[in-house]
Amino acid sequence: MVTSKTTHVRTLIIGGGLTGLATACALEANGTTDYVVLEKSARPGGLCATTFVNGYHFDYGGHFLHLHTPQGRKIVRQLLGKNLKKHTRRAFIYSNGMHVPYPFQQNLWALYPELRALVIDELTQRPPVETIPQDFETWCLQSFGYTLYEAFFRPYNEKLWGRPLREMTCDWCGPFVPAPRRKDILQSANRPPEQRSGYNAQFYYPKTGGCGSLIDALVSRVRHLQLSAPLTRLDLTRKTAWVNQQKITFEQIVNTIPLPEFINLLVGNTSLKQAARKLVSQPVTVYHLAIARQVEPFGWIYFPDAAQPFYRVGLTSYFSPDSVPEKDTSLFYIELPGLPPATPETEQQIWNGLHQKGLVTADDVKLFSHWQPIGHAYVVFNKQRAELVPQLLNKLEEDDCYCVGRYGRWEYSFMERSLLQAVELAQKLV
Repeated sequence: MVTSKTTHVRTLIIGGGLTGLATACALEANGTTDYVVLEKSARPGGLCATTFVNGYHFDYGGHFLHLHTPQGRKIVRQLLGKNLKKHTRRAFIYSNGMHVPYPFQQNLWALYPELRALVIDELTQRPPVETIPQDFETWCLQSFGYTLYEAFFRPYNEKLWGRPLREMTCDWCGPFVPAPRRKDILQSANRPPEQRSGYNAQFYYPKTGGCGSLIDALVSRVRHLQLSAPLTRLDLTRKTAWVNQQKITFEQIVNTIPLPEFINLLVGNTSLKQAARKLVSQPVTVYHLAIARQVEPFGWIYFPDAAQPFYRVGLTSYFSPDSVPEKDTSLFYIELPGLPPATPETEQQIWNGLHQKGLVTADDVKLFSHWQPIGHAYVVFNKQRAELVPQLLNKLEEDDCYCVGRYGRWEYSFMERSLLQAVELAQKLV
């Protein structure tokens, strides 16, 4: 409802996605109710929401819960209770007609013999490099060598990120790109590794309702949530926000929406706005496709070859059986770099690629499809981000403005980290 009324809250939270709702929930747990969460959409959840269409339901790509800490597991179990199942990763890289188990760099045994021999020769003959890499390309070359770099890391990541890897820093790689010791890489030439490596070796997912069930659990614990309430202007000096035509004054503010978008809404602050314009992200598009057949189960597959429009294909119906209305149905989530047009021509290109890779057959019947463009999917880690983001966050905190979450802090992270950041910030705010 449009109004000129001015209200006041102690804590104003921008964004009703996972992090914003988790912050409000943590404030409630600390006995604080003097807050309001503003969400521009008509539904809460942001990119953590689950979409329900024609009996199917799906998330924005593979939205899994990677829980590595006792506190993270405790938070999620308190929210979801028994509606939670633990999964073991079943992920592959499609390389030269073979499905190589993920991670590529620790499954040399699954490579075709000529490539495996090149990797072994290179890693046994080349001495380790001791210098500290300054870019993603150098980090990959030092960690895995030229052969593995050209076989997978360069084509896949250039396809996803849409830029040369030397233009990216490597300060995000640690938790997300497994870097086994050279000895372990070479040992994998003879046999599969005894243990799965990587942050996603095991993950959790709701038994029913998709990832949006986590949002539903948070919403049930949040008393002050306004939907269809976009922030249109913000004055940090006067601690005043404009939402539609309503004014809200506050003592402290929490931002969880994309950092450049948030800064662009500030009154004044020209230098901050100029700096924020230098922050970039890579958009992606998720295409959901259902066919009238149960395919051989898998979690997700990476596709580094440039000939295919997609870089990753996952099987939603494998880890979420209730995502399809009929038992003998498979639901894929297909991730494409950038924002390709949602046209019949693009759909045909996707279908042709899936057929070439053996995921669909000439006899398969398409039952359903749905497009989901994501404008800010992956924050691009480059020199500008490394220099500017800490400065911007520190400057905002001087005005009692705290940024949290994947997009608020403009970082590459997973849901557990957002939940933990929300709890930590709530304790600080009260």
